[in-house]
Amino acid sequence: MKTAKIIMAAAFVLFFAFAGARAQTEGGGRIAADQSTKETKIVRLNATGGISPAEVVIKPGTTVVWVNDSRAQLELQFQGKQVTLACKSPVHFVVNEEGSFISDRIPEDSVASLCFVEKGEYAYVLRNIGGRTYTSRADIKEFRGKIIVQ
Repeated sequence: MKTAKIIMAAAFVLFFAFAGARAQTEGGGRIAADQSTKETKIVRLNATGGISPAEVVIKPGTTVVWVNDSRAQLELQFQGKQVTLACKSPVHFVVNEEGSFISDRIPEDSVASLCFVEKGEYAYVLRNIGGRTYTSRADIKEFRGKIIVQ
């Protein structure tokens, strides 16, 4: 049943990831359509087990779908090079004041997706932001991942 939900969610994401024309979003993040590839890479997220695979190599126009396999809300944060141009209809990503795409909270058993257009290396951190109260920064588990667009 969980697999069927993930497949349906991924199909929904893919349908909207490739629809539409060029548009400007609030905050300056740009949306591009009609990319040369329509590939998808699945990355699994787990609040205690990390990111699998932790590094993904893709072509421009590929949509990365992160699947939250946890019983907690998760969040992704890009570090270093930021994503400022993406294909239409990202899921669980918003544009911040600087014009970069950032993840919002990814609910348990849900997906987030972002289509990468610009070449480069995009390092990111996975954080568990579920309802637990942490006593110190050392209590928060972080896992690192990387998207390499060639």
